[in-house]
Amino acid sequence: MSAAVDLFSECDYSSVTIQDITRRAGVTHSLVYYHFKNKEELFTRAVTNLIEKTIKGYQESRKHHSDPVDLIEDWFENNIRLSQDLRKLVKIMFDYAGPGQSSPSVANAIHNFYDEEHKILAASVTQGISTGHFKAVDPVRIASFVSTHIDGIFYDSFIRDDDDIAPAMLDLKWVLWIMLGLNEDVSIKKNEVSRLAAIPSR
Repeated sequence: MSAAVDLFSECDYSSVTIQDITRRAGVTHSLVYYHFKNKEELFTRAVTNLIEKTIKGYQESRKHHSDPVDLIEDWFENNIRLSQDLRKLVKIMFDYAGPGQSSPSVANAIHNFYDEEHKILAASVTQGISTGHFKAVDPVRIASFVSTHIDGIFYDSFIRDDDDIAPAMLDLKWVLWIMLGLNEDVSIKKNEVSRLAAIPSR
């Protein structure tokens, strides 16, 4: 399904054909139709699987951190590490938001993606406030602010045709720390941009 995801992220849904997908994947039409009823089903499965993979990465990150600062640090690193997949996902979701798209499964998967993102961020901020790490802020507004600006970072990467999102992500994290009252305790190390940018995408 990776070939389908690549094509759906490069072109809009209506212009991608089963023939395009089989050519890119190097498989036969019969194999595709053995697993999928039509292009719509293939699109739905490909997108929902990509979203579920991303959500699983977020959930795994939550399991391994009890400190809210560490969790948010890891969450940003995870976004940079998975940036190639996330760029594809954001592009597909943006195209899907246009007229004529009506897959309940995809719509539900997109809703779950943003819901999980908001939960992790809001819960981390809430925990940080209760433990005295962060100043008193509205966790839901902070989560919405970060989520919206992350989408903006990815959209900007398409406009500028530059897939290196690490510097912008680190700038956003720096702004977040200031909003949470950590500007004097947490700073971006000079070598952090190059270190995170060097993390290979999966």
